[in-house]
Amino acid sequence: MSAEKKKRKPKFESPKHARIGRVLTLIGYFGLLALIINWFTWIAPTVIVPRAMVLAALAIPLLFPLRGILHSRRYTHQWVGFLCMPYFAIGVDVWYSFTGLVATLGASMVLFSLTLLVGSTLYSRYTPTPPDQLKPPPEDYAQ
Repeated sequence: MSAEKKKRKPKFESPKHARIGRVLTLIGYFGLLALIINWFTWIAPTVIVPRAMVLAALAIPLLFPLRGILHSRRYTHQWVGFLCMPYFAIGVDVWYSFTGLVATLGASMVLFSLTLLVGSTLYSRYTPTPPDQLKPPPEDYAQ
């Protein structure tokens, strides 16, 4: 009976759902990166704070998971959900505090950050665990 359990696929492995999650992650990630660069460079640059400082504070943290997302690494998709939460908070604040074009940009930031969160969650949930990260069976602990 234990041999049958070892041959079965993991309960939540689904290539279809993982593919949907991957597409959503890429849309959310590159949409958020493009939005931030365009927003603070051309569309509505800040007047009080230098553009370079705002771009460095908002765009550079998004570059850290770039390689892992492009190479479909599950671990990167797992932690990138934490990275998109400050962007969600900034987007909600801008959306609520301003009107016109800037409010639309804030709503877009909320949309892209939620797309990134949902996509990375789907991808990390429905891909199989790499063999080197699997826990040993309980029988190995008995001694």
